[in-house]
Amino acid sequence: MMKKLFFVLIFLLLSGNSLGADCSSIKVNPTIKITSSFGKLSYDTSKNTEQITEQANYFNLVEGGDFAGGLSTVNVNFDVTINTLGRMMEDNSYCVIPTEVTLFLGFDNPVIYISKDIPADSCQYMIILYHEQTHQQINKTTLEYFLPIFKAASKAIIKKIKPVHIQNINDMEQATAALTKQYNSKINPLVGYIKKETLLQQKRLDNPENYKFEGNLCP
Repeated sequence: MMKKLFFVLIFLLLSGNSLGADCSSIKVNPTIKITSSFGKLSYDTSKNTEQITEQANYFNLVEGGDFAGGLSTVNVNFDVTINTLGRMMEDNSYCVIPTEVTLFLGFDNPVIYISKDIPADSCQYMIILYHEQTHQQINKTTLEYFLPIFKAASKAIIKKIKPVHIQNINDMEQATAALTKQYNSKINPLVGYIKKETLLQQKRLDNPENYKFEGNLCP
């Protein structure tokens, strides 16, 4: 179901007109590089339970019951950089054409927090550790699931966006910024969907029934 909805979103993003009609006859075929990273997972046991709860409240990620002593966080990053060239037209105006587009979608600074109030050799510590590691695995698995679809959709979107028409070569930087803005506006909804779906998957772990099950694992 989530893949079907993602494809519907892709179809909508590929519909509609692009800017730069004066240059619309020029075929756009930039080199496209798409990179990703899951980041390097780190562990932090320097905070007490109250501090972790405050941090969780800030991110709206408060865990329930015994799991208030643990928290998993990660930054989802998306970035677009492009290289362009200016092609002179017959009227001495220019079409600014993308020659290389680089996208990054991935994680930065994944961290598992476990309260220093919880003894490291205790059963509760191990259960919280397992719970938070599962959260981080959900992040990774969801990104892995969507990444091939995201790559294909992004390439299609990039090739559909037309060059930008300018009168003066000195406006190259401004035109490049306009192209970058178009890429962001078209691709960001895909990123937003992936973030939303990741949160939905996380909620399947954070529910009273699962809290009760994991809480009963310790004597």
